[in-house]
Amino acid sequence: MTFDEPMSWSTVAAAFDALVTYRGPDLLRMKGILNVKDTDKPVVIHGVQHVFHPPTWLGAWPDEDHSTRIVVISQGLEARWLQDLLEVLEEEVKACSTS
Repeated sequence: MTFDEPMSWSTVAAAFDALVTYRGPDLLRMKGILNVKDTDKPVVIHGVQHVFHPPTWLGAWPDEDHSTRIVVISQGLEARWLQDLLEVLEEEVKACSTS
């Protein structure tokens, strides 16, 4: 999955929490490099089922592509489910910050 716009860390944390809670056994492996709002440094994430390692902030982007890129290996989990979840949560964050 890729996302062109930076995401808030609260969106990412909530999405991964929901993923682990509801679909953890289906999550065989997940890794990614994230463009998070309020920082110019990329964040690397990786996890297996219910276990996520602490995020790592890199010193700089490895190339000119600053999009969020997430790879998910799963059984029975459609990529669209997680993508929809991230998009809905990001819209909620935007709505809360403007009200």
